[in-house]
Amino acid sequence: MRNFKISRRFCAFIFFALANAAVFSILRFIFYIANKPAEAIASNLISRAFAVGARFDLRTAFLYALPVGILFLLPYKKWYKKTFAALYAFAFGVFILLYMVDFGYYAYLGERLNAYIFALGAEGGTSLEMLLQTYPVAKCAALLLAAAAFYFWLMLKFLSRVFAKDEPKKNYWYALPALLIAAAFVHGRFSQYPLRWSNAYFNPNIFVSSLALNPAQNLFDTYGFAKKGAGFDAEKTRGYYDVVADYLGVKNKDKQNLNFTREIPAAKGGVKNYNIVVILTESLAYDKTSFNAPEIDPTPQLSALANRGLLFKNFFTPTTGTARGVFTSITGLPDTSANETASRNPHIVRQHTLINDLQGYKKFYFIGGSANWGNVRGLLQNNIEGLEIIEEGGYKGMARTDVWGVSDLDMLRYAAAKLKKTQKPFFAFLQTAGYHRPYTIPKDRGSFELENIDDAALQPYGFSGAAEYNSMRFQDYAIGEFFRLIENEDFYKNTVFFIYGDHGLHAKQSKNSPKALMDLSLEENNVPLLIIGPGVIQGVSDRAASQADITATMAGLLGVAYNDTAIGRNIFDESLEEGAFILSSGKAPLRYGFVQGGFYYTQWPGRQGMFKYTGVDAQTDYCPQLPRQCERMKALADGLYETARYITFRHNSVIAAAQSPKKGG
Repeated sequence: MRNFKISRRFCAFIFFALANAAVFSILRFIFYIANKPAEAIASNLISRAFAVGARFDLRTAFLYALPVGILFLLPYKKWYKKTFAALYAFAFGVFILLYMVDFGYYAYLGERLNAYIFALGAEGGTSLEMLLQTYPVAKCAALLLAAAAFYFWLMLKFLSRVFAKDEPKKNYWYALPALLIAAAFVHGRFSQYPLRWSNAYFNPNIFVSSLALNPAQNLFDTYGFAKKGAGFDAEKTRGYYDVVADYLGVKNKDKQNLNFTREIPAAKGGVKNYNIVVILTESLAYDKTSFNAPEIDPTPQLSALANRGLLFKNFFTPTTGTARGVFTSITGLPDTSANETASRNPHIVRQHTLINDLQGYKKFYFIGGSANWGNVRGLLQNNIEGLEIIEEGGYKGMARTDVWGVSDLDMLRYAAAKLKKTQKPFFAFLQTAGYHRPYTIPKDRGSFELENIDDAALQPYGFSGAAEYNSMRFQDYAIGEFFRLIENEDFYKNTVFFIYGDHGLHAKQSKNSPKALMDLSLEENNVPLLIIGPGVIQGVSDRAASQADITATMAGLLGVAYNDTAIGRNIFDESLEEGAFILSSGKAPLRYGFVQGGFYYTQWPGRQGMFKYTGVDAQTDYCPQLPRQCERMKALADGLYETARYITFRHNSVIAAAQSPKKGG
């Protein structure tokens, strides 16, 4: 070890990356000083924003340094220094330009630089004139050129020192550790999931999340969404305003300004401080439960729980996909994003949620894996005030089962113990994930026993085989265990439980399901909803309802005053007609529709009409027989689609409307 020497070029590579990260951090500090709001923000939030931002800066800096790292491995040529110095000076100039634009963009719109800036350039002449009249463009250009020239000089000095001495070949071992260090900083987290933009949205305060973002990365992250367009059409939305406003129960109609806000007063009987527990279950398709397949009894615990509350048979998720289900459950809006989910789009991460109307509540979100999955962390922490996320790494003494983190059983056991210790009213969102490939049954399975059934006997019920069947049964067992752990606690009788699936599943066949439902692919959206708790009548309901209705129903049961801005409605409000909007994940070719009264109006290329999904015939179009009903369902399908898109992308004005004084609040 006496002859061991650290490679000079290894040190130079690390120094170069860290030096540029320091520059980005200084620019972040300048952003903080220039835009610090007048109201005080807790110092721990500012510190955390800087810490998250530093990780973004380090990622950017190490990616930026990679060409230099490659250069250091090549035999030296005379043209290297000036060529790379010029290229890096140009690149640095681009970065400085981005930061300059970012400062102006934030001052103008209150947002960090993102790809939607390109929409402002649609009218090039007008935008250019506005820039010249508003900002010191000439001074900024001179500063930019000076910064690039200074950086060129620094790079020449730096590369001259690096290449002043040849690197011994035996020291070229540094390439591997340099690559590993760079990869670690690019990944950015000690976790399965890398550092993502959603990590910046750990608090609902706009300035805090803005401070944590890196403008260059934010521009990159939003580009794929921005190039698809604004995401809504105000004129189309206005065309369906009357029918949608009637369906939602809007009292103060304003077609010109597209007001969809409903001001719901506090209940006359007073506010009920019930605890709320939402259990979002992975792939709980109605056709695969014991409610539909009692012969093989995949969900005996849910069947037993149904005797304690109200089961909705015609409950639908607007879309398929777990991240979309979380978005809808939190916001009351279907995820109308094309291809990528709404939770992955940083431009629409800020949404209104009725969960914030639970004043004085402790709020929890439990997931066995990482909240970075699907970027749902940004959706949750940026919108739900005071939310505590318990995720993989937070379950002390509980082993990771597979890619989805700790088992559903461990997560629900931990949640039960946590809720027992909570003194004030609470809202808890529990998300299971185990009923999902690879269908792992953990070593610690309690008293759960595997069923040995032939695959051929299970396939008529929509299961691929025994592994999937037992995975569904284990998820059901874990939910039953959760209730066994809490049902004798004092808080249990004062808690309302919502249990439903994040989405259904495609099935080639399902023995007891209506053939028309399967032929129309509604099994992908049809999931059971169980509501258990005080004030909930026990029984079974045929009323069509939607996953978007969860938070409005929650607020209605509590009797709180709230301003509802989404398309979800209180399921128990009999003054509103039943219905559920259906969307095929927003993907092309787009297929969407509306469910009501046993009928499903749907349209997609090659087929449209109103079909009776509760029977065996999915071919007969009832529009000729029931033209008025067909026309209304078509208008609601089109109108709710356009309205949901409009509300999602007009989030800032929607939040402002939601925060206006509430009647009785």
